[in-house]
Amino acid sequence: MNYTHIPIIFLIFLSTTTFATVGGKQTLQFLGYDQAAQKLYLLRHYEDESGRLPQLYYYHLKTYTSKRSKIQPQLIEVKSLYINPKNQKIDNNQDDTHFFKELDKIQNRLQPLKAEKSAQAQLSIQQQSLTGIPNPYNPEIQISKYTYHYRVVSHSYKSALQQATSYKNDLMIKQFFSIPKQKYKIATTQYLAFPEETGYSTEDPILLSE
Repeated sequence: MNYTHIPIIFLIFLSTTTFATVGGKQTLQFLGYDQAAQKLYLLRHYEDESGRLPQLYYYHLKTYTSKRSKIQPQLIEVKSLYINPKNQKIDNNQDDTHFFKELDKIQNRLQPLKAEKSAQAQLSIQQQSLTGIPNPYNPEIQISKYTYHYRVVSHSYKSALQQATSYKNDLMIKQFFSIPKQKYKIATTQYLAFPEETGYSTEDPILLSE
């Protein structure tokens, strides 16, 4: 089994839960593909009260080959757009004028992705478990915790093995796109990742290859 993407998703989950405690879901927006640089850009939006800027990521879709195996593209977090000019430190809550000005420069060179029906991609659950745990925000109440190990597949395309933890049995494919002149497709899965208040969902980006 290929666990290549599990650390990425896990790190995304860890880095975003800090900002999710004020309540709100997270969504992904695919900005497009830079053919010259072979980079696929996306934004993670935080629909909570933190006021933080959306986080920009990209996949570098150039495939590297080692002596033993192919090294699949990894999701990379962009930090340069978040440096506060006053103190030269990363600041996700600064005024958004500079951020969106620089983001526009990136978007101007991107090609849009081709949307495909989410039904054309399927979840292939490799393993699923259910446990009862105390609600972290109200320990007197037990809640359900679902852990999934899964792949996303579409005809000859499939993802590496993924992992998700949800507090509802609701794992689903939300978005699905093909990428211009590339042998990859990109999907997102959605699930209830944050159990506080009424519960809030998140999306994970899932890269598929032949």
